[in-house]
Amino acid sequence: MQFQSERPIPGIRATLGLPLPRRRWLPLPTIVELIWAVVGLVLTVGGTLCHLQLPDRFPQMIDLAHWPPALVWHFEPGYPFSLQVAAVLLSGLIGGPVAAGLAQSAYLTLGFAGFPVFAGGGGIEYLAHPQSGYLLAFVPAAVLCGALAFRCRSSLNWLATSALAGLAVIHLGGIVGLLVHLPPGAQLGGALVQYSLLPLLGQAIGVLLVASGGWVIRRLLLS
Repeated sequence: MQFQSERPIPGIRATLGLPLPRRRWLPLPTIVELIWAVVGLVLTVGGTLCHLQLPDRFPQMIDLAHWPPALVWHFEPGYPFSLQVAAVLLSGLIGGPVAAGLAQSAYLTLGFAGFPVFAGGGGIEYLAHPQSGYLLAFVPAAVLCGALAFRCRSSLNWLATSALAGLAVIHLGGIVGLLVHLPPGAQLGGALVQYSLLPLLGQAIGVLLVASGGWVIRRLLLS
């Protein structure tokens, strides 16, 4: 026996002659994404204020005058770096693209509005700084990092790859900003060394930290 295909039942709006709601181009964030956005914002502000230092000299001798022998450390701060970029990437690894994009958009809005959340304070004048390209790239970097991180199963290698992709976007945006804001005759090479090459070691350490931390968090909360 063959059955005729049923026609779709019109909705209540069509029945009453009311206009149908327009489809949104961008879906509204969920409550969970908003919560992760707040977490990402707090992480970014905290990472900006948190500075670590690597020693320029490591343990070099063993003190045999006492028992048991003691390892003599010569710790002298030699390489300071911030966890700002690491926090930006972590917001994508644990929150996803929507939450990470919202978090970094809120961070930039607060900073440009004058709140001292940037490394050197805050204010709209940061848009004219040669380093502003790195800041503006936080949004696409976090979105890309989050999109890649949630595209596949959360393995440590894939999370590290996602974080590296976000880091590459930050430096690409920074280079574009340098080309736009550097005055004529300024040496681009010196600016690249100062803003991209010198911080790269600390940022690479940050990638390892956030990939490991993001993997643990996702295993605990998102599995």
